[in-house]
Amino acid sequence: MLGFLFFIFIFILLIGLMIISSIFGFVRSIFSFGKRNTQDHNPQSDDFQQPTTKTKIFDKSEGEYVDYEEMK
Repeated sequence: MLGFLFFIFIFILLIGLMIISSIFGFVRSIFSFGKRNTQDHNPQSDDFQQPTTKTKIFDKSEGEYVDYEEMK
């Protein structure tokens, strides 16, 4: 009987911790607590630089798009 009451106590404690954790996560997401300030981050990092010249990205062996015209 004592083991069953201990199990119920632990179960209620875990459910309570899960509820408190979800409430804290919701409040943190609303007010942005714990997030880094990314405003000073340079949007053009070295890994993602845009090419200076635009080139055709498909081969010469690929065809071009031609407008479709239905013939009767």
